[in-house]
Amino acid sequence: MEMEQDWNIDMEVIGELMRFLDSSITCYHAVCEVEKRLQEAGFTRLSEKSAWTLAGGRGYYVIRNDSSIMAFRVPQCAVSDIKGFHIFAAHSDSPAFKLKECPELTKEGVYVSLNTEKYGGMILSSWLDRPLTIAGRVCIEEKGEIVSYPVRLKDNTCLIPSLSIHLNRDMNNGIALNPQTDMLPLLMMCPEHEQNAEIVRQMLADALNRQYQKNITADDILSSDLFVQNSQKAVLAGASDEFLMSARFDDLACVFAGIKAMCQAQSSQYINVLAVFDNEEVGSLTRQGADSTFLRDTLENISDALGADQRAYRIWKADSFLMSADNAHACHPNQGAKSDPVNRPCLNGGIVLKYHGGQKYATDAYSAAVVKRLCKAQGIACQVYTNRSDIAGGSTLGNLSMAQVSVAAADIGLPQLAMHSAFETGGTRDIADMIRLAEAFYAMGQQ
Repeated sequence: MEMEQDWNIDMEVIGELMRFLDSSITCYHAVCEVEKRLQEAGFTRLSEKSAWTLAGGRGYYVIRNDSSIMAFRVPQCAVSDIKGFHIFAAHSDSPAFKLKECPELTKEGVYVSLNTEKYGGMILSSWLDRPLTIAGRVCIEEKGEIVSYPVRLKDNTCLIPSLSIHLNRDMNNGIALNPQTDMLPLLMMCPEHEQNAEIVRQMLADALNRQYQKNITADDILSSDLFVQNSQKAVLAGASDEFLMSARFDDLACVFAGIKAMCQAQSSQYINVLAVFDNEEVGSLTRQGADSTFLRDTLENISDALGADQRAYRIWKADSFLMSADNAHACHPNQGAKSDPVNRPCLNGGIVLKYHGGQKYATDAYSAAVVKRLCKAQGIACQVYTNRSDIAGGSTLGNLSMAQVSVAAADIGLPQLAMHSAFETGGTRDIADMIRLAEAFYAMGQQ
């Protein structure tokens, strides 16, 4: 008997989100997907290596190191009437296995496996027995310049097989998986009459030639940043399709909400900014991370291009707001004791406002009031997340970004289960709330 659909789900938006998640196999591909949507909305690409010329009412974007992107829209008003910045931040990266240099390993004389290391905090067991692929970027020389290309091998290129329970009867009693010995992806059988050393490089060259109509050889590839990623497609789940299961739901679902809002929303006196950072999962200490100067540089470049002096820029910052959007833990149906006794978000319960006494989250009374007021005005449910007092939580973008640009900030997110699993679960009703909140945030303060 088919269950009656009683969830308020915008299936067109959910379908678009699922395609975005599937296409954004790495941070580099995510930035390409964001750029494509910005270009379709009429945004103009800028370079950090050149002085900017900006016009009121226009949208612009800049990319750093292929994996972080800043988009912004200048209000159509006099520069003297601009009040500040409204910044919606998320991150493009997710936990995965990163390929080491010269990754081919011969195992048992018959297999070729890949030498990898962990990128971010991973639930290792969730990567076993799944179809995996290799993706990332490669750098080659063209006309005397180093040029990088996002690249993706075919789905189901490799896998990490479990050990049979017959060979380890304690398997279900809890095992410690070693990333150097237990988690190496199996790529292929050893090719006859060939050296293993060039296998991945040749596969990359072939993929580049197919994807970009190139004519390069393996020797033309100077370097690469490659990851083993889950190639399973996003799916709906639950009796009434109330769940969405996908790789990289954290934090690409928030990136998706941000780009939807950025392409739609207008503001009369605030400069709207979408900041998508890389490397959040490994501490953000890179030139394209939230703890870099990327946000600060972008805001200063905007100010300079508009002819605002330092005094005006400081006044703008004083009336600015950062909404750091990174997903939150929903209360687990089988492990409810791991959640705070009172603050227990659930899937499809609305967006989540995150607090932390040690300031790993930037939310305080003022910034929480701003978010709650927006939610109330839009009829959006707002849940609260705090850690159990005896469980240390993770950190996110808010306070790291504020170390570079001091503005009022709140940390929010979508509720989800199995965070940092190879296949995570979110609620299909929540994404529309996040998009509406981002749109309302960008429109905040209009006259």
